[in-house]
Amino acid sequence: MKARFCLFVLLSSWIGAAHASELMVHDAWIRGMPPTSRVVPVYLSLHNPSDKSLVLKAISSPRGSVELHQTLMENEVMRMQGVEAIQIPPHGMVKLTPGGYHGMMSGFKAGVPALGEEVALTLTLEGGETLSVTAKVTAQGEAQDHSMHMHH
Repeated sequence: MKARFCLFVLLSSWIGAAHASELMVHDAWIRGMPPTSRVVPVYLSLHNPSDKSLVLKAISSPRGSVELHQTLMENEVMRMQGVEAIQIPPHGMVKLTPGGYHGMMSGFKAGVPALGEEVALTLTLEGGETLSVTAKVTAQGEAQDHSMHMHH
């Protein structure tokens, strides 16, 4: 496993591709919603310590489908709009927060995630790299210890 990971890093560096191990994810959480909810928001912070721009293309979960959204203010009315990707600039941070970028989970499998539950999320970057994180279902954002695992 270790040798394969090192080879992956070497190949990625050689072809100049950014790899998911460069992306750091912090404070992943899902807002606890009533069991009758049709959608629940997903929030997290993305930190890019690398010299290259990274692009989040998708978030997926075994608990339901997740779309990337952005909250926009138009003519003094807030509305949500789907986005294809979220760019994380070199040495930058992008926060998926209420009122900004966020994930919107729907089409629940096994019901709406309940308060206190931990939900597995997979982030997919441009180029196909993935990063697994765990999001805690809370009433509001709380700093949690979130482990990150890279998949090949």
